[in-house]
Amino acid sequence: MPVRIKAVLRDQAILQMQPGSQDRIISVFEKNRDRLVNLSSLLKVMGLPFEDRLKMLQTMSERNEHIWLGNESGQHVVYISNAELPPEIELPMYKWQ
Repeated sequence: MPVRIKAVLRDQAILQMQPGSQDRIISVFEKNRDRLVNLSSLLKVMGLPFEDRLKMLQTMSERNEHIWLGNESGQHVVYISNAELPPEIELPMYKWQ
């Protein structure tokens, strides 16, 4: 059964923050916790180009979050949680942190 990749959540408060700022990156992560989302879409909402994805990981390295990276049907995907990866996500995922 294919895994459902969800749309990246955002709100007006996030969109009014400075693109690429630490506050915006953290807010987008918190809004999308426990959701499997497309990495490119997540970065776009954060205000980061794909080439700056390392900034996202560096910002989150100071937080106590589990971050999994994977690839599903040619899409880079990410899952962020305070807990372990749930069993219903049956993708090969790399636990970055």
